[in-house]
Amino acid sequence: MADINITPLVDVMLVLLVIFMVTAPLLDNRQLLTLPATHISDTPKVEPRELQVEAGEIFRLDGVALAPAQLELALRDWRQATPDGILRLVVADDADYQSTARAMAAAERAGVEHISLAGL
Repeated sequence: MADINITPLVDVMLVLLVIFMVTAPLLDNRQLLTLPATHISDTPKVEPRELQVEAGEIFRLDGVALAPAQLELALRDWRQATPDGILRLVVADDADYQSTARAMAAAERAGVEHISLAGL
C-alpha cells in the first residue's frame, strides 16, 4: 500500500513560517503624527440663491419673477454683493433647453462662478 509523502507539505509550511516571521515586524511601522489644531471660522455660511427656470422663459430669483432682460443685471448685482455666493439653478420639468441655456449664459456673463443644478 502506498503512503502519502508529507515532506513537501512540511517544507512549504516551514517556508511560510519563516516568511511570516520575517515580515511580521515590518507591518508595525506606524509613525505618530501631531496634527495641527483646527479653528472654526467666524464667517457665516452663505445660503445659495435659487434661480428657477420655468416653462415659457419665466425666471424666478428667490421667488421674485424676472424678465429675461433683467436676469443678468439681477445676477450681477447679487454677485457683486456676495462674491463667493452659490447659485442653485432649479429647472422645471416642462422648461425647454433654450430657457435653461439662457439662464446659464446670463449667470456666466454676470460672473457667477459656483452653480449647482437641481430639478423640480
